[in-house]
Amino acid sequence: MFESITKYFRWAKNGSGQVLQDISYQLFKNIPIEIALYDLHGFYTYVNKYYAVDDKVREDIIGKDDAFYFKMSGINMDALIKRQTHFKEILERKRTVRFTESLYFPEKDRTLYYKRYFQPIFDIHDPQKMIGICLFGSDLTALILGQKELKYLSYHDKLTGLKNRDGFYEQLDQLLADLPRTSEHKLTALLFLDLDNFKLVNDSLGHDIGDVVLQEVANRIQATLRKSDFVFRLGGDEFTIIIRHLNREFEASKVADKLIKNISKPYLIRHHKITYLTPSIGIVFMPFGEVDREILVKKADTAMYEAKRRGKNQYQFFKDSMTEDSIRRLNIENNLQTLVKNKSFEQECRVLYQPIIERKANGKYQIIGAEALMRWENPELGMVMPNIFIPIAEETNLISALGDWIFERSCLDAKQLLNAKNSFFYVSINLSAKQLKDPAFADRIRNIIEKIGIDPVHIQFELTETTYLEDPVEIARNIDALSKMGVKLAIDDFGIGFASLVYLQRIPASTIKIDRSFIKHITSSDEHKLFVKSIINLGNNLDKEVIAEGVELPQQLNFLNEQNCFKYQGFLFSKPIPVSELKNLLTIEIDLNLNVQGIPTSIQQI
Repeated sequence: MFESITKYFRWAKNGSGQVLQDISYQLFKNIPIEIALYDLHGFYTYVNKYYAVDDKVREDIIGKDDAFYFKMSGINMDALIKRQTHFKEILERKRTVRFTESLYFPEKDRTLYYKRYFQPIFDIHDPQKMIGICLFGSDLTALILGQKELKYLSYHDKLTGLKNRDGFYEQLDQLLADLPRTSEHKLTALLFLDLDNFKLVNDSLGHDIGDVVLQEVANRIQATLRKSDFVFRLGGDEFTIIIRHLNREFEASKVADKLIKNISKPYLIRHHKITYLTPSIGIVFMPFGEVDREILVKKADTAMYEAKRRGKNQYQFFKDSMTEDSIRRLNIENNLQTLVKNKSFEQECRVLYQPIIERKANGKYQIIGAEALMRWENPELGMVMPNIFIPIAEETNLISALGDWIFERSCLDAKQLLNAKNSFFYVSINLSAKQLKDPAFADRIRNIIEKIGIDPVHIQFELTETTYLEDPVEIARNIDALSKMGVKLAIDDFGIGFASLVYLQRIPASTIKIDRSFIKHITSSDEHKLFVKSIINLGNNLDKEVIAEGVELPQQLNFLNEQNCFKYQGFLFSKPIPVSELKNLLTIEIDLNLNVQGIPTSIQQI
């Protein structure tokens, strides 16, 4: 048989045939591929060192078949059937057979991959007579494992090990294709999950802690779900979940409840205890008819944002009305863009002022300042409330243009109001973190002050507690510049953030404004009473002005006075009013006897 093979190496017609045959044999032995020779019964007649590395194995398998070799080498016998099938094929066809082969070694739990050729060997004297079979093989293991690794990486998130966005879309496409063939009695739900307040983790503790948090969140999600469900990380703090085989829609809400409960538990990471992470979840059910994948995902995303809008830490099912809300939001965004582009603020916007009241030593009440509140009435949309358009302005980076106009309008109004009798008056303007992150913000404020010619002492900016965490370096630089200009700073909504004491240390604020949510419940909750009392004491001890927001009842006012808090805002005194009405009230001292009936509902009725 070997003579038949060496005919391919006889490159000279003259000379010693034995020498040429010896050279051919050496070349054949050292070709760096796997080679094995069989007789026509499937017994080995020769194997090279690449096919069987061990000398004893090469010796023992001569005269034996593949069944012996597979068993001796510890190869799973499933691959033997495939090889024997191809061996029969070459016997019948008498021409090259190509196939790939995966050999699994159970004891090592390892699979090797090969490209194989069964090549017929013919008698050199009778080219039609097949006398043996040669197996050529090349190891593809590194290549295939590399391809599998690349595919795994392309479909999986490196941080959490979950499938990524591409893996999600691949799985979703498969499920949508299979849905028409599944039982109509089983439902499949798509959940879109986003972490609330996750940015605070990265900004305050660092991205390395944030990465560990995301890994823990992924683990908690997986521990909550069944094996038949799927979870994916799309990127950042966004996850999608596919829940299958549901009998009723409410079963999806039960899963969402469990996810909220488990994800909201405290995280203890490298000695940091994180207690403010919660999820917002949107849920949509996959229809059995044809559906566009992108529309389905958008619906789940829309429901998730509805959950955030309603206060976070909850789930919402998608409703068709949400699509209407999305259209309205787009219209608001487009009209905001037009408003800023055309600078038509004076035509569509106005600033109202809610008085800030102080109780004087004589027991009477007087306006000492006012908070500027923007109102927007669009020709197409009608009246759009600030809690709707302000977040959209922030997301679309239009807030700086709005903020600059509100500030300039407020300064003009304040200058008009100031005179010798109320030289103490100031206007208080809310600031967005996005405004403070703008490197040019402080310069624009300075230019407006100089242009209008107003003393900065009559200006106060209100910052929320979480503002500083957005971009500490740039925000600190702007706050320092504002402080040096002489404007006052107040911490708004004090008590509902995550860094109150740190904020008091870092921000040169002269005023603390107690959030209205605490004032609302002081007449019915001892806990809220104690909390408000603690804030007042803290402010007084730090020599800060303390203003209570949302004062609506005489009982609330009585409690605040008892606790030595003598500055307030709220409907008990006044709703937001135009500058013309405010001007008429500035010099009035209000005398309220809170212990008699018939108390006026606001100073506007006096």
